[in-house]
Amino acid sequence: MALIYVDDLIVGMVLASDLLTPSGRFVLAAGASLHEDHLKILKSWGVVEADIDTASLGEEYNQNQELSSEMVEQVREYLQRRFILNDLDQEPIATLHRHAVHRFSLSLQQGWSPEFFSETVMLANKEAEVPLLSVPLILKGTVDIVSLPQVYLHIVELLEHPNSSSYQIAKVISKDASLTVRLLRLVNSPLYGFSSKIDSISRAVSLMGTNEISTLALGITVIQQFQNIPSDLLDMDSFWRHSIRCGLFAKVLASHLGEKSAEKYFIGGLLHDIGRLVMLERMPYQYSRAIVKARQDHLPMYRAEQDYLKTDHSIIGKLLAEKWRLSPALIRMIGSHHSPRLARYSIEACIVHAADIFAHTCGHEIMLVDEIPELQVQAWKELGLSEEFIAPTIQQVDAEFREVIQVFFSEQNPVDDAE
Repeated sequence: MALIYVDDLIVGMVLASDLLTPSGRFVLAAGASLHEDHLKILKSWGVVEADIDTASLGEEYNQNQELSSEMVEQVREYLQRRFILNDLDQEPIATLHRHAVHRFSLSLQQGWSPEFFSETVMLANKEAEVPLLSVPLILKGTVDIVSLPQVYLHIVELLEHPNSSSYQIAKVISKDASLTVRLLRLVNSPLYGFSSKIDSISRAVSLMGTNEISTLALGITVIQQFQNIPSDLLDMDSFWRHSIRCGLFAKVLASHLGEKSAEKYFIGGLLHDIGRLVMLERMPYQYSRAIVKARQDHLPMYRAEQDYLKTDHSIIGKLLAEKWRLSPALIRMIGSHHSPRLARYSIEACIVHAADIFAHTCGHEIMLVDEIPELQVQAWKELGLSEEFIAPTIQQVDAEFREVIQVFFSEQNPVDDAE
């Protein structure tokens, strides 16, 4: 008997035991030979792996399985540390963990090497202890990161004016060549899947609406604002990769739940950790001390922030979102993505919370600490999603990730992502 991941199943393999979905629903009986139609629908049922009779496998396949077993064990040991804050016996973590084992094992075969952060951190401004900043002071001043580009502020003013038109908003956006190019690439990406190419901002506005286009413009312009984060504290490439992946998961989850304006969930996921960048920009030394605490005590970063800085990045992000006059929905996504309870388990907070955990699980990017934040079980229950939905969700995000990330970083070197 061999336990084989769903992506590796092929026609002709014979089941060694009954095949069930993660929720226990019967799919196929032991002894059944897999057909093409079976392979097409197993993922949609959330099947992650199947017990296959080794007699139905070729000799070469069995040899490859033996070679990869050591890699799988190495990955399991690596992920045991990363998932330490979560219960591996509880859904949906159990299903996410199984997918992670397979994904990381493939990466290991392709040359990826698992690493953990050390407990030491390069501290900024080591010469003297620097007092903590109060929350108001963190957001006070003329620092660029608390001021959005003029083009977005102009869009907001038009949206708040009762006599403004979609033509006026399209005209404002079109004056910014870089923003125009990125917006058109984004609306023509798999993120939206329009049947025909959209070649103008006015066309995009007419199809998607002013609020939707404005929300996308926000996400694109914000990424350009953060240039001064200490590279020895945070890898910005990894930060935005995780953020984009979180946005994609949020959008897919929202679409599955029938939520309107899925792009707002994409932007909510994209900006969910924006408060962390503010803290790193305004108080790098103090924040580096919080990183040390998180790594030494094996805490999720937001809890170390609360312990050492007396606030956390979700609170700072929420205040910044209010300063920017973002929508209440986006404020809930940013401000409660670690603690949906604070937003009374609103759909927005729960979706971005789950999306954040999914993104941590499926990406190789590690955000300052090794441990994946704990999934709030009540938030998952509030969404009412089945574990059977996880496999097709991961598959869809994988399909969209490469092209969408190029939209945001097209002026840099091409992004290589094997996942």
